[in-house]
Amino acid sequence: MNKPKKPCCGKWEEPGKRSLPKAAIPIKELGREEIKQKVKRRYDEFAKEGGSAEGCCPLVGKSTESFALEHGLYSQEELALLPKLAINLSRGCGNPTGFANLQPGEVVADFGSGGGIDLVLAAHKVGPTGKVIGIDFAPHMIERAKQVMEEAGLSDRVEFILLDIENPQVPNSIADVVISNCVINLCPCKPCVYKQIFEILKPDGRLAISDIVTRGDVDPKVRDYFQSIWTGCTGGAMPEDEYFKIVSEVGFSQLKVVARHTLGPKELDEMASCPGKKFSPVFSEEKLAQMQGKIVSTKFIAVKPKE
Repeated sequence: MNKPKKPCCGKWEEPGKRSLPKAAIPIKELGREEIKQKVKRRYDEFAKEGGSAEGCCPLVGKSTESFALEHGLYSQEELALLPKLAINLSRGCGNPTGFANLQPGEVVADFGSGGGIDLVLAAHKVGPTGKVIGIDFAPHMIERAKQVMEEAGLSDRVEFILLDIENPQVPNSIADVVISNCVINLCPCKPCVYKQIFEILKPDGRLAISDIVTRGDVDPKVRDYFQSIWTGCTGGAMPEDEYFKIVSEVGFSQLKVVARHTLGPKELDEMASCPGKKFSPVFSEEKLAQMQGKIVSTKFIAVKPKE
């Protein structure tokens, strides 16, 4: 009898199931569950307070339509569709709905949907015959996102699932598109997340992801330091080539980078503090300076092959 295999992230698989890639972030001091609980607590408390008008993620900002499309950001026209609460809760690093090529009637799942900013925009694009699914593990984020969708008049197009996106409980083959915005970097087991994305997508389905990665040489001691406290969106940032290897090894093809943006000093400080300095651990400014020029917002698309 075949014995189940134990993948990189410590979960047993049944025989015959797709195995996870071996690549994973080496966690030095915090255990996987401890990291997840810390992240959950930070973002849940942030949502409970209603977010903040002071954005920690400046890539959500005012831009022209052409600039927004080129750089994967939100345009003025899109921002005008959003309730104020959605903007205050937004902690993204791009606009996946802007390059996902969403079509009327499609089903879109948002992994780590947060306060609902991308759910609103996706719901407008898929129209009344489509559907958006918000998946998040922070209860107050789900409640706030429900409020956002009500204020936007789009409650009839959304379904919410309170679920850890690393958890193997997503429904199979129900989504045409998966989007995610600056969330997967927060997860200690990225292969687990991408396996769930692969499972929830229909054959020939696609993903559109905006996330934080590293590019270039990062001092291992500096990387270990930020991982040890899992600070903001820098603690879980991994090298882009390793990140894309995970996506490919899970089974996705036709991976294409749509845009990249290297964070400047102010952006880097804000990303390291996400969702806000009140909620994130204090970190060494000296060590953060050593990450300058190496933390990147990357936006990409990929396809789940037909069976």
